[in-house]
Amino acid sequence: MNIGIDLDGVLTDIQGFNRRHAPRFFKRKFKRAVVDERPYDIRDIFACPEQEYQAYWSRYLLWYATIEPARGGARELTLKLCADDHSVYIISKRVFAHQHTFMGLLMRALARNWLWRNRIRYKAIVFCDNDVPASKKDACLENHIDIMIDDETVNIRAIAPIAKVICFDASYNHDCGGMNIMRAKNFDEAYSLIYDHGLSS
Repeated sequence: MNIGIDLDGVLTDIQGFNRRHAPRFFKRKFKRAVVDERPYDIRDIFACPEQEYQAYWSRYLLWYATIEPARGGARELTLKLCADDHSVYIISKRVFAHQHTFMGLLMRALARNWLWRNRIRYKAIVFCDNDVPASKKDACLENHIDIMIDDETVNIRAIAPIAKVICFDASYNHDCGGMNIMRAKNFDEAYSLIYDHGLSS
């Protein structure tokens, strides 16, 4: 089978990264406090304008893309899937990475280096347009993905009509469910879902 795995929010804990760094940054620089810690988007967490959102990621994007470790069990999942003769595709909407610019080249290089350093096994990596909601659906169709592991509701709902989806549990996707969607809290559960619940059939 072809199995797609998201990068930000699945292989990494981007919500955990933001919880560690964003409150101090926004309090010190913009005198803002957390409004709602459940959403995925910094703009919703702090009810901040685009300018402040851009300032945060200008400060932390390269740090996150370089230093943030893989989520526990990520390497082991990809090793097991490859050992079971599945093809693993990293399908990511990482910001800038799809662009044909210097920043796009840099983000693609950082992502590949990060995967190598964290010993994540995969057959191919696909960078999708972060500004197009259905871009991951198109990537799944083009690469004949049977199962996609993702955390963002917009991606999950776009992919579910054409492939099975394992929703990687987070506070911002608790309302995401339906046909072809199952939920996993960690990589052991994701692996079990693939085999114990017949997703591989």
